[in-house]
Amino acid sequence: MVKTKQKPTSAFAILDAGTSKLAAIIVEPSKTGELNVIGDAIQESAGLRGGEINDLESFSTAIGNTVQLAEDKAGVTVKDAHLVCNAGQPNMQIIRSNIELSDAKISKRDLRRIVSKQNDIKTDDSRTIIQHEQFLYILDGQTQVQNPIGMFAQKLSSDSLLLSMRSTSIANLKQALQQNHLNPGHIHHGASMSGLACLSEEEKDLGSLVLDIGGGTSSLSLFMEGKVIYTDTIAIGGIQLTRDIAKVLSISIQEAERLKVFEGTVFAPSPVSHTASARSSGIPSKGDNFILSGGLSDLDTITLSNSEQIERHLLNSIIKTRLEEILEKLMARLVQAHMHQAVGNRVILVGGTAKLTGICEFVSSIWKKNARMGTPNHISGLGEREDIEPLSAALGMANYIQSYPQNEPIQHQTRAMPFGRFGRIGNWLIENI
Repeated sequence: MVKTKQKPTSAFAILDAGTSKLAAIIVEPSKTGELNVIGDAIQESAGLRGGEINDLESFSTAIGNTVQLAEDKAGVTVKDAHLVCNAGQPNMQIIRSNIELSDAKISKRDLRRIVSKQNDIKTDDSRTIIQHEQFLYILDGQTQVQNPIGMFAQKLSSDSLLLSMRSTSIANLKQALQQNHLNPGHIHHGASMSGLACLSEEEKDLGSLVLDIGGGTSSLSLFMEGKVIYTDTIAIGGIQLTRDIAKVLSISIQEAERLKVFEGTVFAPSPVSHTASARSSGIPSKGDNFILSGGLSDLDTITLSNSEQIERHLLNSIIKTRLEEILEKLMARLVQAHMHQAVGNRVILVGGTAKLTGICEFVSSIWKKNARMGTPNHISGLGEREDIEPLSAALGMANYIQSYPQNEPIQHQTRAMPFGRFGRIGNWLIENI
């Protein structure tokens, strides 16, 4: 059953649990209900692989250290924590609830009956619902009914969109919080929360795709008419790019990471034979798990720590090859879910790997859509700081918590016009999925 949750009244923590970094903010509600950030911290993550916990003790320790640092900056101790992550194989499904009407004239009691039935919706025991959105009403097949009270019908229906995560992943995440004496609150999908922070109201309304390329995962979140209608995650991210660089160039992981961050680009390579250039530099153009994309050029070089020189386009080609794979896999997921038709012309990039030079142009060329970097909207307490991109998902969760009673279907169960234009999404999804 979906339970009513109240807005918080004391300071609490929000954690963004990524494979490579942990970001935490301490948020305090004001007397007017607005949320103020009073402390923040970013630390190296541990105990996660591909977004999932693989060492609970290490992950719990990393959480404790990050929250402690944020608490020190805020000057408070928190008891409650909300978590953003890309774990749990997020999944969205639509379920239709129906009730037969004993009295052909619909009353408020009938609306309460169907909401009660929706609140009793259960998913597979292996999954836990983390978000529940209701569409408009359906009367004997007539869709998009906003206020059915007083109308006549034999059957009243309504569709619900459920976002769920794997129950074991949620249980392990909660355990890590509890080991730090933190009460688990909301747990939500990272790309979805980043979208809430970085998208304008127009972008959320007209349709936008958030592409979150993090350290160990790459995620999608599709917005339409102000709501999240699809999410997905694959266990490939910036760490794989780093490993590719280390393997091809025979350098350490540390130097490969430095190369990626400070020298990495994904500009289109020059039209030269990459096979000939690769052979001339002693670098294979094909390996057991990679085939270099594009040509190499001697026009620009990078000097490694051992004084070796490599063509800049070689580094570009290594990064570009793995990014092409990520984009292909994510688009395949969209096609498989029949969601590619709903994707508009806007792609917003977030996550550490999204900082690579030229990546917006690269995504635009691959997906034939307008792409831009996502920058979170400032909220009280952060001033005009320019380095808040790593806090995007945590800030999005703050926005979600602040508006949570408006997002929770049970809060609207007796309202005559519960969900505005969102009913059109339900109609589109039912017809196209």
